[in-house]
Amino acid sequence: MQIINDHNLYLVISSEYLPGLKPPLDVAKLAIQGGIDILQMREKNIPRDEILLLGKGYLELCRENKVLFIVNDDPYLASQIDADGLHIGQEDFSAYTVKKLRSIMGGKIIGISTHSLEQFKKANDQDFDYISFGPIFPTKTKDYFIGFEEVENVLKIASKPVVFIGGINIDNINILLGKGAKNIALIRDIIQAEEITQRTKLFKQRIMNFCGKKMIIKINGENEGVEVKANLSELIMNKNLNPAGIVIEHNGSIIPKEKWADVFLNDNDNIEIVSFVSGG
Repeated sequence: MQIINDHNLYLVISSEYLPGLKPPLDVAKLAIQGGIDILQMREKNIPRDEILLLGKGYLELCRENKVLFIVNDDPYLASQIDADGLHIGQEDFSAYTVKKLRSIMGGKIIGISTHSLEQFKKANDQDFDYISFGPIFPTKTKDYFIGFEEVENVLKIASKPVVFIGGINIDNINILLGKGAKNIALIRDIIQAEEITQRTKLFKQRIMNFCGKKMIIKINGENEGVEVKANLSELIMNKNLNPAGIVIEHNGSIIPKEKWADVFLNDNDNIEIVSFVSGG
């Protein structure tokens, strides 16, 4: 059974919000390169056979990159695709009991949207794996917003991870993080960005900064937070990796071992490390 941990960047992709003719799978790939941890497919206006095909494409992409894949609204579709989880809204909660959702989804992840402290309290006592809360700030998708005054109250009583959503952007995310938020969901401010990967990295970096980690690198395909004040040799030593079995790609170039001590980390670097167990 998979679980939702903290410090996640959660991206919701919906074709209706994509500018121009941007293929959704291309957008997802760019965001994954930037460091998202969870991807939700939210499609309400395209035929089911197209959603099924798109969902299978997302699933393959997410599995390759160790990103959790969530399907919105439809537990039967989520089960058919073999997604990692399901996200439901308040209207879905009235149509399905939690017991029914569990019978369809089994041990997969189930999350729910809440839009008030009262709704949050109710969901908090149910068998959900995470709860989203919002919209926190004004957003084009809703005609109301909650504001950030309830953030601390929600976090005080939360018995499971909370994902904050709604109108969050690079100018206001620190308000939420400063109040203790650990999981942030976005739509437009990533998928409508000119440079999706760089925009995503910026959001992920903000989240990791607030949990005491300074930058994100990939080690054997998984995101990890590391301190910036190090060179590549110190990084390998701090991670207890065997230097004999390491390949390091730094900003698109393979760095030879004799140069590791000369390359110091910067928070905008793109670093991927592959550690071979055999040491070869």
